Amino acid sequence: MNKLESLVYQVLKHNPKIKNRIRDVYQALLYLVPVPKEKSAYPVTVREGFFFGFHDKNPWSSDNKYLLANGYHRLQNTVPKIGDQIEIGFFKDDNFSSFQKITSTSCFNWQQGSMLQWIGKTGKFIFNDAGGEDNIAKIFDVEGKALGVLPKAIAAVSPDGAKALSYNFARLQRHYYPGYGYIHGHDPEIEAEAPSSHGISIIDIRNNLVSDLFSVRDIASFHPQKSMDRAFHFLTHCLFSPSGQRFLFLHRWVKDDNFTFTRMFSCDKNGQNLHLFPTHNMVSHIAWQDDSHLLAYARSTDDKDAYILFSDMSDEFRLIGTNNFNSDGHPSFPGNSSEWFVTDTYPDRFQISYLVLYNILKEKRFDLGLFRQPYLYRGEVRCDLHPRWNNNGTMICFDSAHTGKRSLCTINISDSLATGIINSF
Repeated sequence: MNKLESLVYQVLKHNPKIKNRIRDVYQALLYLVPVPKEKSAYPVTVREGFFFGFHDKNPWSSDNKYLLANGYHRLQNTVPKIGDQIEIGFFKDDNFSSFQKITSTSCFNWQQGSMLQWIGKTGKFIFNDAGGEDNIAKIFDVEGKALGVLPKAIAAVSPDGAKALSYNFARLQRHYYPGYGYIHGHDPEIEAEAPSSHGISIIDIRNNLVSDLFSVRDIASFHPQKSMDRAFHFLTHCLFSPSGQRFLFLHRWVKDDNFTFTRMFSCDKNGQNLHLFPTHNMVSHIAWQDDSHLLAYARSTDDKDAYILFSDMSDEFRLIGTNNFNSDGHPSFPGNSSEWFVTDTYPDRFQISYLVLYNILKEKRFDLGLFRQPYLYRGEVRCDLHPRWNNNGTMICFDSAHTGKRSLCTINISDSLATGIINSF
C-alpha cells in the first residue's frame, strides 16, 4: 500500500463493507493499466491446473521427493458446489514434473484446498472428504493404498503424525466465513451464537479416537468482551508448534453486518494451559518461529496492524519489519531457520501480489517476484500466493493465477542461500 492507500485503510478498517466496495472499484479501474503479469529474480516453474492451499502446511514429503497437490479442471474460477470434485495426488520426478493422481475429494475450498498434508515423516498423507451427514478425513499412501478413515475433517496434523486437530467446517461455510469451510457436513447448532456441542477436538490418528478439548461456548465465555454480545462465534486456523506439544487457534465472532473480530489462543495438546495473546480485535495469519515464539499479522493494543513476534505463554511481543511491510500476508518459516521467513502480499491496486523473503535479524526485505492475478479471481475464488518452504529451506512453493489459470508454482533459491546473496527483481 502507498501512503494514501494506507490512510484510507486506517480510516475504513473498522467498516469493512465500505472499505471493500471502495477497494473493488479502485482496483477495477486500475486493472485497465497495462503492467507485467510476472517478474521474478528466479526461474518460476508453473503447473497449470493444480494448487495446494494454505501457507501453514508443508506440501513436500520429508525427503523432499514428492510434492502434494490438488488438481482441478473446469472449476478454477467457480465457487464449489455439490457434485464438484478435485483430484488428490502428488508431483514427482525431476523438478516435480509429473503428477500422480491417487484419488479425489468433494471437500475443498480455494483457500485451504482439502487440508491435504503428510502424516509425520511417513509416506502417508491425509485429506478431507464428505462422508454421509458429516465430513471425514481419509488416509492414503504414495502407492495409492487406502489406509483409513477418521470420523471428523481435520485441520492440522502434529509433526510426529500421531494427532490431528478438528473443528466444524460446515459452520464456517454457512455463516460469515465462506471460502474456508465446506458445503458438505452438519452443524447441529447452526443458528446458535456460541455452540456447546462442538469446538476443537483432537484425534488420535493411530487408534482413531476423538477427544473434545473445548466447545465454541467455552472459548466465547473466556474473558468475554462487550463486542461478543449477540455475535456469531466460531473457531478456526489450528496450528501445532514444531514439537507438537502445543497448538494455536483463532476465536472469531461476527456481528453488525459482517464485521469480524479475532482473538488468538495457544494451549497444550490436551487443551490445558490456555493462553490468550495480547492482540486487539484482529489476527489474520500465523506461523510458529520455534516452540516459544510465533509470528502473526495482527493488531496490537495501540491499534496498529503489523507483523508481530509473540512469546508463547507471555504478554511479551515486538513488531517486525515495520519499515518494510504495510499490509497483510501469509508467513512461514523454513524448518531449519528462525532467521528467515517467506510471505506474500494481497493483490495491490494493479492486482499484483508480491512474493517476499525477509531476514528478521538484518531487517532486510527481498522481493523474489511479482505476479498479477486476474481481476475475476476475487472473494471466495481468489488465488493468494500462500508461500510454503520445502524441508531444507531451499525451494518455495506457491499458488498463482498470473498465467490466467490457477497454478502450483515453485522457485529454487538453494544457490542464493548457499552463497548468502539473495536476488530481488
